[in-house]
Amino acid sequence: MKKKIVNYFNETLAEMKKVAWPDRQYVGAATMIILVIVLMTGFFVLFIDYALGSLFKLILG
Repeated sequence: MKKKIVNYFNETLAEMKKVAWPDRQYVGAATMIILVIVLMTGFFVLFIDYALGSLFKLILG
């Protein structure tokens, strides 16, 4: 059992060395893009919620 566990970790480390990790500049740019999209989506949902709430208040009195 111990040999299987050690073998598993050795194979995992070997696979991790094959991974092409992105550079710091790419990660920063991708993070900024994601944050902008999340904020835009949040404001869109906020606007739709407010508009529909106001519309229903107007309709229902």
